Amino acid sequence: MPYHSFSVTKTARYFTAGPAIAEAKGVLIALHGYGQLPEFFMRRLQPLADAGWAIVAPEGLHRYYLEGAHGRIGASWMTKEAREDDIVDYVRYLDALSAELGLTERRPVLLGFSQGVATASRWVAMGQTAFSRLILWSGVFPPDYPWESGTEPMKSMRVDVALGTEDAFFDDSLLKTTASVLDANAVPFTAHSFQGGHAIDTELLQRLLD
Repeated sequence: MPYHSFSVTKTARYFTAGPAIAEAKGVLIALHGYGQLPEFFMRRLQPLADAGWAIVAPEGLHRYYLEGAHGRIGASWMTKEAREDDIVDYVRYLDALSAELGLTERRPVLLGFSQGVATASRWVAMGQTAFSRLILWSGVFPPDYPWESGTEPMKSMRVDVALGTEDAFFDDSLLKTTASVLDANAVPFTAHSFQGGHAIDTELLQRLLD
């Protein structure tokens, strides 16, 4: 059965930490994982804000109750339902946020965590924002990544892939799979592992950005 769709205006949220963008040593755009809210996700990034980085954490456009019909709230970038529409919507939204903050010429660092890895990757390929670096952290590189439009943008920046040794969702085969895909498309990258689970390791991230 065919469905019909049309575009509407939606209010989106984003959270910030650290100095003003114009005064910061660098800008980090951090895309949260499935079921997270950026205001809590950003807590592990606070040391970077304290060190002079401007942190921008957009929120996925889909909020929902994590359990039942009340209690804690999480957010998601997309599901399998009408996924193509959601991908187009969040790329358009993230580009609009970049323009709103005047990031077009700043070439920020883009960090995707967990579900945010696929979101960040698609933004690189399909969006209008230029980045200096892409960090894919504890997530799956999208198997349908559009290499026809995304190869050159990804080659133009530094790419890092990070995974914890005790990640409950992925084992080291994730690094190998991502590595093989990037190698096959001649995209240089650096792989990193750390002692820990499905989370941002602040010390490793600080070393990468230093």
